[in-house]
Amino acid sequence: MLLFSYSNAQLAKQTSYLGPSLGFYFYGSTPIFGLNYEYTLDSQIGDGIIGIGGLFRYWSWNEDVGNWFGETWGWKYTDIMFGVQANYHFKLSNEKIDPWLGLTLAYDAASVKYRGPSGYAYSSPTWGGMFFGANAGARYWFSEKFAGVVRFGVGSMSYSAFDIGVDFRL
Repeated sequence: MLLFSYSNAQLAKQTSYLGPSLGFYFYGSTPIFGLNYEYTLDSQIGDGIIGIGGLFRYWSWNEDVGNWFGETWGWKYTDIMFGVQANYHFKLSNEKIDPWLGLTLAYDAASVKYRGPSGYAYSSPTWGGMFFGANAGARYWFSEKFAGVVRFGVGSMSYSAFDIGVDFRL
């Protein structure tokens, strides 16, 4: 028995896409919770389509530095990143696959807090700031309005992550 799947072109001009993602940060193996939005422009460059949009990421991890009289001490890092993205989507003969390359500009509103015995005054180090990065990814369209997504991103502030998620065509 053979199963066939037919779908029209999935990435369309002047269309919005929204979806959650779960990422894996390469520092400390902490999970990253994300949300992606993209709107495809009406114009084309070559055979490809340009998409612009926003993104949101949240992640947190602990760094244990030592043990002081039986109490572990260290730092707790929390990152909330939000920004904009621009992606170039390549046209393939298989319209169920939507690969892209893109750029990201974001702000990481991060915080660092001391964790350890009370009574010690440690100033928290600075963390966060503007983020510039690049990403590559692909959608696989399961239906006209639902796709699985993989994305690999690298950038400043030692940020690199691998994301998996889903996108919904709005």
